[in-house]
Amino acid sequence: MKNKLKRIGTAVVSLFAMILIAHLYYLSTLAATEIYPTDTFLDKASRKKALIITAHDDDAFASAGTIGKLVSEGWEIRHICLSSQQGIARDKMFEGIVKEQGLAGVDFLSLKHRNDLDTNKTPFMPIAIKNFRVVFNAKSVYEMLAEKIDQFQPEVIFSLDDQIGGYGHPDHVFISRLVLDYCKENNTKANFSVKKIYQSVFTPSMSEAIMVKERLHNWSTVNPYLTGKMVYNVSGMPIPTTEINIYSWAKAKKTYMDGFPPQDRKNIKKFAPAFHLYPAWLYFSIFDKEYFRVIDTKKM
Repeated sequence: MKNKLKRIGTAVVSLFAMILIAHLYYLSTLAATEIYPTDTFLDKASRKKALIITAHDDDAFASAGTIGKLVSEGWEIRHICLSSQQGIARDKMFEGIVKEQGLAGVDFLSLKHRNDLDTNKTPFMPIAIKNFRVVFNAKSVYEMLAEKIDQFQPEVIFSLDDQIGGYGHPDHVFISRLVLDYCKENNTKANFSVKKIYQSVFTPSMSEAIMVKERLHNWSTVNPYLTGKMVYNVSGMPIPTTEINIYSWAKAKKTYMDGFPPQDRKNIKKFAPAFHLYPAWLYFSIFDKEYFRVIDTKKM
């Protein structure tokens, strides 16, 4: 009987090991195959002040490893985003997350930024740019955003991309385009502080693997990324211009991602598949880099 139980135990362990190895191999097929120039600007920056600007509070997970790196190097970093949909309690929860990670704080733009949220059941689906002026309250958001940027005087701004907003969400595109508008309108001023915009993006191979193949069985009826490519008339996210190895800050990134409530973690898993299943050292040995399209504000 003991030998039989031992054989069964060995078989179970072997099966588990095979499944684990197979799944890790599968995850490795989702990682980038491209190589881009290693970032050098952030290491040479003089003022060491960065501002994260996103539509939603959990959007910043895409650059959380890089932010962890900057915090460890003495940068002062704040995060600005549109007001949480879950209200004051959520805002306080998120403040706890950023403080735990060493960030200076988070500012919510507590104003109505869209006119259709009461009736739109799929606000994450792409909207034609020509309709932004009707759907979004651009003027009020821009004015408050500009005030925050002017007050903080960052050297670097982190955002999602302005072409498809990561996966097509119009809020992402809207806020990222406002960042570009602000920099274009102010970059000739003598005291303009923003030198670079770091737009967090996937590489083409990651986009295809994660946003298309991996996501086909997870979106209810349509894939907003594929729809976004058509609606925004783009081939996908912008091509990265630089990469940053974030493995040394893997624990900080995973702690940040784990800090969100269940619904947000569910959303994050769509773009960081199975991150919740593995320790940071293992998961981010596969996804050990973050990719950015870097825009020089003086050349806009």
